[in-house]
Amino acid sequence: MVEQAIPKVSVVIPVYNAVDHLDECLGSILDQTLGRDLLEVVAVDDGSTDGSGGALDRWAAEHPQVTVVHQPNSGAPGGPRNRAIALARGEFLFFADPDDHLGPDALRRMVDAAERDGSDVVLGRIRGVGRSAARIPFETGVTTGDVRTTRAVWSLTAHKLYRRSLVAEHGLRFAEGVRLAEEQAFVVPAYFLARAISVVADYDCYYLVQRDGFDHLTRQVVEPEPFYAQVRGAVETVLAHTEPGADRDGLLLRWVQEELLNRFRGEFLDWSDDLRERYARESGAILAELVPDSALTALPPLDRIRVRLLREGRRTELEDLARLQQAGCPDHGAVHRDGRGYLVETRTALTLPPGAYGPDRPRQSLLLRRTGGGPEVELPLPAEDGGLFTARVHVDPAALPAPGSWRLLLRLRLGTGTYDMPLRPDGLGPAGRARPALAGGRPRATRIRTDRQGEALRDVLSPRAAAGALRRRLF
Repeated sequence: MVEQAIPKVSVVIPVYNAVDHLDECLGSILDQTLGRDLLEVVAVDDGSTDGSGGALDRWAAEHPQVTVVHQPNSGAPGGPRNRAIALARGEFLFFADPDDHLGPDALRRMVDAAERDGSDVVLGRIRGVGRSAARIPFETGVTTGDVRTTRAVWSLTAHKLYRRSLVAEHGLRFAEGVRLAEEQAFVVPAYFLARAISVVADYDCYYLVQRDGFDHLTRQVVEPEPFYAQVRGAVETVLAHTEPGADRDGLLLRWVQEELLNRFRGEFLDWSDDLRERYARESGAILAELVPDSALTALPPLDRIRVRLLREGRRTELEDLARLQQAGCPDHGAVHRDGRGYLVETRTALTLPPGAYGPDRPRQSLLLRRTGGGPEVELPLPAEDGGLFTARVHVDPAALPAPGSWRLLLRLRLGTGTYDMPLRPDGLGPAGRARPALAGGRPRATRIRTDRQGEALRDVLSPRAAAGALRRRLF
């Protein structure tokens, strides 16, 4: 009996209802420059109903490198991947999804890097097609790196090359029955346990494709408890393999920004009350129990406020903050005539308790910025009742240095962060009519109006137009 050669790479593919994309995916694997004699494909049909199972069987009948397993639907890719891991024989494992494809030279380049550097994990540059893809780890190539020097945690999808002995020795497996972040249970420990990590940054190894009519899990709102259980596990892995300090804080920042805060910048306002409550509770618990304050110093100031609100379970204020940023303007803005000038009034529902800003005290102002570029005029905006953008300020028509149209924006300075938000007044009163005045002995006329987006503009008319407006007013 002839002993079957051990392949260099086993490519694992979990398949569910992807029949339209299988030919491109499998073709890109079998046509690798590494050579078919060094490859095997282990595809697990996870109860597909669109003919994917039959398509896989036809590939297996025509190509001895392809092994197909059929199973009832598990509802998530983790289970099929784990079953394929148990069957794979290759020296290395590579995980692909059936709607994506590989660059022709991808596996050869990644295997060369692993053998050259003695690496247990190799990241090959990922190219997004119609969707976003991680970029930070692929800004430069890395040899014999680690989880810190490669910045690998900014790419947590499964689409990497792993030495199978690493997976076998530590029993690495994907989370099962979880529809988002199931990869983190496998990928994050692999990064920390690897003897070395390499990055192939000069070649598009993997094409992450957005298909029409194919709803990626990353675009769906999933149940928060199993999702955050995976996030918690990943954070605990970081804590278990690092010491307190800047390196740990830099790693944790990735989870803080991407999983623990990202959904609370506005997206969650469209969810049901129950879902908002559960997401906020789960995220807040991880931030309170596992994330040290030192890991938050690099966050923008408004995100630091958001962390505090999540930790303290202040969901009402959390929603107010999200509405403020989502709208990009206060809840209420009005401009009225006020003697020879204008009175600008603003108000938001966001009023945070004393100390909510931490060491940073907010400074706010009314900003007049000339359209088309040029100078800016900034007027202090004293806060009323401790609320952001709850203020009144008088604007002198002679304050602007040149004719033209000037946008009215509200500027918030908080720590090192600066946020400019357009003023969209819901009341202009009679202020839309041009008003003449004298500035330095020269005629000047101004008016307040709104543009197509509802943003407030202040027009400063030319001396000739101002003189005409002044004559009409006097005579």
